[in-house]
Amino acid sequence: MAEHFFFVPKNASGVLLMKLQEIAKKIYENLPIELVSEQDNVGLMIGNYDDECEKMTLAYELDGAVLDEASTNHSNLVVTYHTPLFRAKKSFTSSASRPDPLFDAARAGLNVFAVHTAIDVTRDGLNFDLAARLGLKNVRFLSPVKNKLYKVAVFVPSSHLDQVREAMARAGAGRIGNYTNCSFATEGKGSFAANDDASPYVGEAGKFERVDEVRLEMIVEKSLTGPVINEMLKAHPYEEAAYDIYPLLNDCVDFGFGAVGELDEPVSLNDFLSHAKKTFELDYIRVSHSSEARIRKIALCAGAGVPFYGDAARSGADVFITGDVKHHDFREAQPCRTILADATHIGSERFTTEVMFKVLKKIFSDTISIEISRHETINAITI
Repeated sequence: MAEHFFFVPKNASGVLLMKLQEIAKKIYENLPIELVSEQDNVGLMIGNYDDECEKMTLAYELDGAVLDEASTNHSNLVVTYHTPLFRAKKSFTSSASRPDPLFDAARAGLNVFAVHTAIDVTRDGLNFDLAARLGLKNVRFLSPVKNKLYKVAVFVPSSHLDQVREAMARAGAGRIGNYTNCSFATEGKGSFAANDDASPYVGEAGKFERVDEVRLEMIVEKSLTGPVINEMLKAHPYEEAAYDIYPLLNDCVDFGFGAVGELDEPVSLNDFLSHAKKTFELDYIRVSHSSEARIRKIALCAGAGVPFYGDAARSGADVFITGDVKHHDFREAQPCRTILADATHIGSERFTTEVMFKVLKKIFSDTISIEISRHETINAITI
């Protein structure tokens, strides 16, 4: 059984309360909710933004036991990994024979927020955590997110270059992998003519002006484009700032699906699988085929990651570990060099709530109490 964590604000002198609207805002600012929302239903599932929250409870999935625990512990916010609204619903009903936990949460006055792939696609997320537990080195995303980056170019007087650059960086611009505040600046000449209704920072109304300016360029993740532009305009001295926004085709190195890395030394397939079973706390792992070759390069994707098998094979991985592998998936992998390994859906996500705890603790620091549900999700039983 996974270890349980509890985090209580260090400066708590009584009960600290935080509005749900503020909590949701901080999560949206720190996790790429908008980045994955087109493919996954993440974010606030049900809730009242005006509610004041004393505590948040983290759970793998939402069910009656989690709701009972949250209510008992005076936690009116449950943050789940899996969304309770995976499929579209036309109505919400509940009964003793077929309970709907989301309906029951609303009736009990509990708020529910789901993170799922917004946690998966980050460097602090589940896949990089699994890679670390397996002892992989040189870990990178198996399938980096594409078409999610923009370039913002703004024309600014050199006297305000640092001020504008710092404001954009604080809003999230200029992040490339392990580097921040990345930018490029080119000196040039700007020209304009302000009309009689304008109040120009440089020059006079009604006159054609030429001024020394700098073209400042910074890369921005799609969901941060709005905040970056807003902060840039606040820091810019001009009444009307000139700027361009360009979509990029670059891979987004900060977000991606799965992970791939290498073991310190090559090992046999049996030795690696024994290591993986111990790591994932599993009795067995099914594989598509055996091999006498030594195993070193490992790709993985927690949950239902079979669609990324092609990326794993192209990366040159010796083994690709995921969950929810079906009969025909194994059959298609058998002629291939990359071994397909099924650690089961829930097995590959065994440490999810621990990862959620670390990520959310980093976001909220000492502003709200956070605890992991003690309820263990049971996917199926073997008889």
